Amino acid sequence: MKKLTVLLLMLFAIMLMLVSCGKEQSSLGQIEEINESSIVVALGTAKEDAMAGGENALSESPENDSDQGEGPPPKNGGAEQGSDPPSMLDFTGETVELEITGNTVITKEGSEDFLDISALSVGNFVSLTYEGHEAKTVILQEAGGGVAENSSVGSIELTAVETIDGTDEILDGETVAAEEENLSSVLVRNGGNLTANGARLTKRGDTSSEDESNFYGLNAGFVVSSNSTADLTDVTISTEAEGANAIFATGEGASVSIHGITIHTTGNSSRGLDATYGGSIVAEDVDITTTGDHCATLATDRGEGTINVTGGTLSTAGDGSPCIYSTGDIVAKDITGTATGSQSMVVEGKNSITIEHCDLTGAGPNGVMIYQSTSGDAELGTGVLTAADSAISTISDGPMFYITNTEAEIHLTNVELNFDSNILVDVAGNNTNNWGIPGANGGNLTFTAKKQILMGDVLCDDISAVALDLSEGSTFTGAVDADNSGTVSIALSSDSVWEVTADSYVSSITDDDESLANIVSNGHTIYYDSDNEANAWLNGATVTLDGGGALTPQA
Repeated sequence: MKKLTVLLLMLFAIMLMLVSCGKEQSSLGQIEEINESSIVVALGTAKEDAMAGGENALSESPENDSDQGEGPPPKNGGAEQGSDPPSMLDFTGETVELEITGNTVITKEGSEDFLDISALSVGNFVSLTYEGHEAKTVILQEAGGGVAENSSVGSIELTAVETIDGTDEILDGETVAAEEENLSSVLVRNGGNLTANGARLTKRGDTSSEDESNFYGLNAGFVVSSNSTADLTDVTISTEAEGANAIFATGEGASVSIHGITIHTTGNSSRGLDATYGGSIVAEDVDITTTGDHCATLATDRGEGTINVTGGTLSTAGDGSPCIYSTGDIVAKDITGTATGSQSMVVEGKNSITIEHCDLTGAGPNGVMIYQSTSGDAELGTGVLTAADSAISTISDGPMFYITNTEAEIHLTNVELNFDSNILVDVAGNNTNNWGIPGANGGNLTFTAKKQILMGDVLCDDISAVALDLSEGSTFTGAVDADNSGTVSIALSSDSVWEVTADSYVSSITDDDESLANIVSNGHTIYYDSDNEANAWLNGATVTLDGGGALTPQA
């Protein structure tokens, strides 16, 4: 041990000498920009706090210019349920642009394989050595911006009281109880197929690893792994343990079909239906209740998965437990759901939620959130929420929709929105959750509304953008970027109406009714950017609007 300590001290001293001589330097950082043969990295130092991301971070209220409320205290862990992620960084404010040459060694933490620049993504956390502006080594860290290596097999072998291993089996009215740590009630694997009718499954005994439970289905009530299937009818599942998801599908070809199910979970990190690494769940007639923290009733996690549910009720009571949390693709139809400790819905990364004929209510710091964490659980890209013929409500005092550190799309058709904040949309950076780099972690939202009544203001900070598109008889009552801080565009069909409630600023405005008779100003002024080519049709003119206000170029 003494020799190892001496060796480490010598290496550290050598590194300091190299730095002091202006030669090779070492640092930690996060990639801000990737060019053809270079990367721009924000430098930082490691800090003790774990990265906050995913469902576990939903208890933290994002700080931004619109007060979103204090929210409950933060949780342990990162990722949707990560129990021990790497430390995040305290950024120094310094950035460097480093050339990636044929001599640059790019690897991934824990791997000996050599990579090229195409393996890097904006948002990746890296450790670096460089000399001048030439990168010598770039080591991609296991967590942060981008997804860690996808493997649907965890480090702890899945075991169960009843294991269907490569065979076809039937459970008819049976009761299966698992009481031990890491032991599931039922496991289907290796191409097995299970048909269960009227079965009752119970699970006690905590997990030894939240990550293994969250990503691979360890300690679940019912788990189906790669290339295996299950068909469940009138099944009841109860779990009373930490990290005890009720039904879990993990791995390509893992498929669960459900026809009537009652689920009740009480421990933390114990979701209702959960799919990862390409697993799939299709269900009808569900009754799912969770009471612990980080327990979405419908959830996907690392490696993405798909869930499609028709008919039933969803209820969550825990902190950071939305009705629906997606790092994959989730579709819900004819569902009533209530989350008393979280948003009704959350989309992370390039994933989606689609609802039809649903009535969902939340109580989080905002009504619905679309974001990109640094947990490594969700690929970077566009998060999408699509809702039709539904109702979405929140009892919080935050915005109806909050977007941060991501590209996002919201598509609403005939959706009733109920909220008290008078903030319809807030698109902004954040500085409390380590979601991206402060000052460069805004949002970019495309919001389309058809047959829609919208009320409330659209907020946008100076690192964000919003494109609002109203069509098919939609009405919008509110102000747009009243603080003149962001980049907001608005487009109206001739049968849509904007009731302006305060002076507003738009980067561009288009209207199928070029008389602008469908804009009711209520005495307020709309300022537009006359240098924007999209506004060329206005010829830099000031147009008097119905209600005594005007559309005029911004000075």
